[in-house]
Amino acid sequence: MFIRYDPDKWTPQQGTGYHTYKSLEVGQITVWERRPYRVVEVRERDQTDWPERFRDMWVEANMPNPATWYRRPMVVVLQDIDQPTAKPLHLMGPADAHWDVIPEHYWVCRLCGELPPCREVHTNAVMARAAERMAEEMAIMPGCCHACREPITRRQKAIVFTGPNLIRPDLPDGSVIFHQRNSCSGSAVRYDERWAKATGNKRRFYCGGHMTVHLDKSTSCTEMAECPGDVSHRSREWHHPEHRDRFPQAEWCWCLAGAEAPARTDDSALF
Repeated sequence: MFIRYDPDKWTPQQGTGYHTYKSLEVGQITVWERRPYRVVEVRERDQTDWPERFRDMWVEANMPNPATWYRRPMVVVLQDIDQPTAKPLHLMGPADAHWDVIPEHYWVCRLCGELPPCREVHTNAVMARAAERMAEEMAIMPGCCHACREPITRRQKAIVFTGPNLIRPDLPDGSVIFHQRNSCSGSAVRYDERWAKATGNKRRFYCGGHMTVHLDKSTSCTEMAECPGDVSHRSREWHHPEHRDRFPQAEWCWCLAGAEAPARTDDSALF
């Protein structure tokens, strides 16, 4: 699973690192809606009691082993540290969901009593970054790459987006352009997501389907003809004898017919 860093997202300054439901321990202090809570209980959700949305995701993932599936539902029970007599919170989410854990000796803002960065400090930082980004974006010249800000020559391959310019609205429609090279591709993919939401068009560099990479390197996608091709997908699996432990469902694929494979295990995951 890839975690996209968002500098504007609030995270506690005193966090002790990345935790998931599986790594949470009873007694730890975690954060929910910017407040500290004591972890009272962490448990698996029995498959017979999975909510419908989790069942649908499990089926879409080709029904991997429920006991080890990284998106299986788990429950955590939290007690508000500042209100020990309040009713505990019962929350449920996928096993790989992100939790912030803070130390036993945590500190709070002297003025507002919130976990730092408090809302005022965080808001000021977000506004400062937004002003800095706006100044950088307004410096983009027509015909220049909207990622590296360098001019795009006729000999260079480029990615052009139709419609209004969502970075510099004062420029004409169809003026958003990126170099078609690795150093600028990340910015193009992020703009593609923003562009799709604003215009209602399908994303050009993402597919919501499940891609299978067969033993002969050919691929197939659940979106079939709607798949845009070699782009980021919602999920992927690789068919190869060495990967049979991660993708046991691959043993039914045509591409592995006659291929020697190690013994099947029950562990599987989709990345």
